[in-house]
Amino acid sequence: MGLTEPARGSGEGGVARFDHWVYGVIPGTGYTSKAFSKGLDAGLYDPYLRGHYTPIRAAAAQTVDADIDLRMIHPIRTGREILVSRVTRGPLDEAGRPTFTNHTLVTTAELLRAGRVSLNAAFGALEEFEKRDPDAQGEMSLLDVPMRPETEGRPNFGSGIHRHLTFPALETLATRIMTDANSRTLMLCRNTTPEARNATLNLTYELLTWGCGLPPLTAISDAPRASALNYFNFVISPRGVRSDSTWAILESALAESVLPRAAERDDVYQVLMAAMRQSPDLPLAR
Repeated sequence: MGLTEPARGSGEGGVARFDHWVYGVIPGTGYTSKAFSKGLDAGLYDPYLRGHYTPIRAAAAQTVDADIDLRMIHPIRTGREILVSRVTRGPLDEAGRPTFTNHTLVTTAELLRAGRVSLNAAFGALEEFEKRDPDAQGEMSLLDVPMRPETEGRPNFGSGIHRHLTFPALETLATRIMTDANSRTLMLCRNTTPEARNATLNLTYELLTWGCGLPPLTAISDAPRASALNYFNFVISPRGVRSDSTWAILESALAESVLPRAAERDDVYQVLMAAMRQSPDLPLAR
């Protein structure tokens, strides 16, 4: 489940076809999983999202005119699949109250690890589907996600990350993951737009997980409501949030690393430095 055979399609890379489903409000019924790709048993994946399908903070929910574009990433315990979710505003319910929609794609970890499918392409495919069919209910076809041509070789994971994080911030985050795979980090990206935080999440996640081979994290591109916070290991937020002592607060503009490097992991730090140096005008960070 999750992927059919890659198919020829747009461009030389073709497309990968993934299962997906939509969770949102049906007027008169309430929140439910309302659309599925044919044959998908979303109940298999429900434990990974239950309780935080739409982890919207109260302030965002009450601001009807504010854009909502959250992105969530949930690795499946088997390691074979990764759920990527896009959370946006849904239609008003029968009482005229704002609602939210979660559209989740069941991606294949191997295609992401090999760079054949990018997070940007996966989230972009979700967005394109929502534009075509904003009121989807019932059975859907598999979702086509453009693949990178094999002839282009392995991608440069993290290309452009220097526009979003300093090297000390990236190094500190990697060190936390290497020294404690269950660590929780809130990355403060102050005065940023949802688009910038989404890009930060994609670049950081791909670089650390597939560029460096670190354990995949549960992650979200904006601070969720307090009751949903501990469903995640990595949170990007434009502001500080209330959290318990298990969380470290890390500034994206950090000037100096705050943790000693993990022993015998120079290979990881070299990959991070190579990603940061992709811009010819970027000064050395160390």
